[in-house]
Amino acid sequence: MAKKEENMESCSCGCKSWERALGVSLSVLWVIITIITCLLACGALLFAQRSYEVSKASYDFNVLSAGWIDNFNRMSNVYASEAYVKYATENAEQAEAYFGLSESSDEDTIDLDDSDASENTYNFSVVSWWDEIKTVVEDLLASNPARGDANARFTIVEYTELLCPYCQRHSQAGTINSTIEQFPGEVNSISKSFIIHWEEAVKLSAAMECIAELNPNAYHQVFEKAFEAYPVDMDTLLSIATGLGTDASALQTCVDEWRYTQAITDGMNQGNELFGVNWTPGNVIIDRETGNYVLVSGAYPLDAFVEAINTLKNA
Repeated sequence: MAKKEENMESCSCGCKSWERALGVSLSVLWVIITIITCLLACGALLFAQRSYEVSKASYDFNVLSAGWIDNFNRMSNVYASEAYVKYATENAEQAEAYFGLSESSDEDTIDLDDSDASENTYNFSVVSWWDEIKTVVEDLLASNPARGDANARFTIVEYTELLCPYCQRHSQAGTINSTIEQFPGEVNSISKSFIIHWEEAVKLSAAMECIAELNPNAYHQVFEKAFEAYPVDMDTLLSIATGLGTDASALQTCVDEWRYTQAITDGMNQGNELFGVNWTPGNVIIDRETGNYVLVSGAYPLDAFVEAINTLKNA
């Protein structure tokens, strides 16, 4: 009897030890499951947040996909070609000669009083258009803020970008305005975006399109002041625009909606495919009477534009 009680006591002790071990194991397992659940929940939250950011970025910029990659590849092929390198080198040397730039000079200084400027000569190729291009130019004049006489014979379509340093030089030199003054009543101009510096430049260009919609009379003045503030950022650009009478609330709404990103892409493709624009500043001078045009590709001085227009007159 004593032995039986001893065995029962031993079993009871062993069972309690097993139960305690099982309880501890289950507690540890529960802690592990809780930790894993928390990690999965945190991971899901981070993934959802990242997905939102990606989807928002896609909403902002996927609208550029139509023609954007093709245009980028086309430009990349152009820039990589031997013909373009030769062309760019020759034009850069000519521009440096006029602006007084060299390896030892200050590249931010433009000498607009070069006494030898009148000796420069420019050879421009006159290109004939067809009805489609004529319609495009008339549409551009009707849908974009213009400088100069609306009925002028010659239209300059300036392809530019607010973050392009050569565009900034071109603007500060006042070449387009000077050309309009040089030919009273004969020349007008519009500006179109051509993106080189990608995402940030797209934002600024979209904002400029909003300004064109909301305050077209101030559009070119905003452009000039933005180049004065080079390199301009979005806050500065919006401040310039509102300071010139653009409604701040309507402008911010337009910018937030990314209303014009597709229009920018379409305009770039149009400039490239119809006129051969592939860098900035690209200036297409069009004779609306004869259907001919000249591409002045680069930040050339006034006398280059004068010669281009005279070339069109004599074509």
